[in-house]
Amino acid sequence: MRRRFTLAAVAALAAAVAAAGALAAGAGETTGITKTTIKLGGTYPLSGPASSYAPIPVGLKVYFSYVNATRTKGKRGVDGRQIIWKYLDDGYNPANTVQQTRALVEQDQVFALVGGLGTEPQLSVEEYLNQNNVPQLFVSTGATEFSDKPAGHPWTIGWQPDYQAEGAVYGKYIAKNLPNAKIGVIFQNDAYGLDYVNGLMAGLGAKKSNIVSKQGFDVTAPSLAQQVVALKTAKPDVVCIFGTPSPTIKTYATMKAVAFKPDNIIVNSVSATDTFMKLAVANSSADMVNGSISTGYVMDPQNPKYANTAGMKLYKKIMEKYAPKADPKDGLYIYGVAKAYDTVKLLEKAGPNPTRTKLRNAWAHMNWTNPFLLPGVRVQTNAAKDPYVIQQMKLIRFSNGIWNEVGSLLNGRGK
Repeated sequence: MRRRFTLAAVAALAAAVAAAGALAAGAGETTGITKTTIKLGGTYPLSGPASSYAPIPVGLKVYFSYVNATRTKGKRGVDGRQIIWKYLDDGYNPANTVQQTRALVEQDQVFALVGGLGTEPQLSVEEYLNQNNVPQLFVSTGATEFSDKPAGHPWTIGWQPDYQAEGAVYGKYIAKNLPNAKIGVIFQNDAYGLDYVNGLMAGLGAKKSNIVSKQGFDVTAPSLAQQVVALKTAKPDVVCIFGTPSPTIKTYATMKAVAFKPDNIIVNSVSATDTFMKLAVANSSADMVNGSISTGYVMDPQNPKYANTAGMKLYKKIMEKYAPKADPKDGLYIYGVAKAYDTVKLLEKAGPNPTRTKLRNAWAHMNWTNPFLLPGVRVQTNAAKDPYVIQQMKLIRFSNGIWNEVGSLLNGRGK
């Protein structure tokens, strides 16, 4: 969920927003909170090059709707408050993210921003939100830009495993199971792709010399033929694909076109949802895609293995009721539902009289299981030292439209 943008214009706009000073009248610790409501907001690419991620905020809406209709201790919602969820389209454009975030904060006066998607979009508003003490909760990106400075941005917290940790898991897997394999890497040539490459090399350790070819590409490149042919020429046994969904699908298609089928393919989790893998099959072949390895931490709604779990039963029940026209097999919906579950848990822990400070204090001490995550994965934080609440993941293998778990829980950072 990451794309490199030129940020000069965005930085100037963000600076102007921050320089405006105090937020609209009435802003403060209880902004967005009334006796009966909690107002939350977020920005997502409902249009543009990353619009395939549009199911995520719908997933959040589904779970919030379920909580609003469910009585807990005799009250509906969170301590009797209904969650108002407003999400706006930023088109995956940081300039739009700045404008839409400002509208949510200053006009709608939301209590917190939740799950905003995209590294560059969320970086463009990070300073503004932190200067104004507005929670930037559970950003939908694993970029390390959000994990290396929690002390300087105390109002921002991630959620999913970070990309370097994920890359390290792939490196450790190769070093242990394919120690003599020649490795080829095709990666998005920006900080997003480099996070994965750096993590891979760290995980490989002494085996990083087994990398025989690294091919970078620009996310807007119309063709990846040059990079794929270069990989084919190097004859690697393992190919790691580190890109956002569109170029990942293009890589599979190009490998098919040039008759290049390595023995092992690793694809990063960002591009490994069922929806994107189906497109990869459609644009190449099942033979090309089957056997691909990735990582997972959220249950796959297409895998019958989880059908009888309490979490999957609840997920399908609330999807049918609150999003009847949506495809519940799309893993992006359950990703949103899982994120909403942790959001509600934090709101509950903030107490009957929640403030932004209480919310931030609550997220520094998270420790529970989320019914929509893979069994064994914990939601856990260590005060301000680790801003990502999920670090456990499992290797998964794609076969005939389904991701299956491979082995035990892993952790790229050893948390």
